[in-house]
Amino acid sequence: MILRGIAGLIATLFLWTAIVFLFDIPAFLLPGPVEVFDRVAFLFENAKLARHIWVTLSEIIAGFVIGTAVGIFAGVVFARLPRVERFATPLILLLQTAPKIAIAPLLLLWLGIGPTPKIVLIAIVTFFPVMAGMVAGLRYGEGSFRDLAAVLKLSPWQRFRHIELPSALPSVLAGMAVATTLAMTAAVIGELMGANEGIGYLLSSGQESSDTAVVIGMVMLLSLIGWAFYEIIELIRRRSLGRFQLG
Repeated sequence: MILRGIAGLIATLFLWTAIVFLFDIPAFLLPGPVEVFDRVAFLFENAKLARHIWVTLSEIIAGFVIGTAVGIFAGVVFARLPRVERFATPLILLLQTAPKIAIAPLLLLWLGIGPTPKIVLIAIVTFFPVMAGMVAGLRYGEGSFRDLAAVLKLSPWQRFRHIELPSALPSVLAGMAVATTLAMTAAVIGELMGANEGIGYLLSSGQESSDTAVVIGMVMLLSLIGWAFYEIIELIRRRSLGRFQLG
């Protein structure tokens, strides 16, 4: 799958180069891949691009881990206590349906311009798909869980560890895969709203200076990071499911 993705990426670069050449598009409108790569290399050498990448990566990882942990915990609680779910669902839906570009300025006002508001925003968008996946996975075979646990005389922890979690894992990982794309978007929104470091900050700076090569380069970097995160989740999914099946 990764090799097919790389092949598709190479084909896109060739097509991009051909379009720029055939239609003689000015570089200030659409620079070619070579110009973009040269600009990114310049930023690595002169603008501490590696530092900016690390800032964005650390925000995404921290927010994703927090959102995933809270989502799994909330999913277990909601599956066990439907009354709590009915009470909390309207609040969760209001938070999730609110435009994230509107939430980001509030978080900046409350938490400052550092990494904290970006991490919180990423955790917010990560939480919902993971929580929904956990609830769906636990409820899918609720009746058979109860019967099997009773036959085996399992404790609540043993029931969760050996029966419910393996059954819910595919749904949870599917939710995490969706959350990776949302996390990337949230990170960029947070950095565009207010930051002095990060890929989103460089993207905003390129837009303000009308540097199309920088903007395209930062978009490509973000896309590659998002792709990498997705592939990591897929690797975890394959290995985890194989381990549970063998166990």
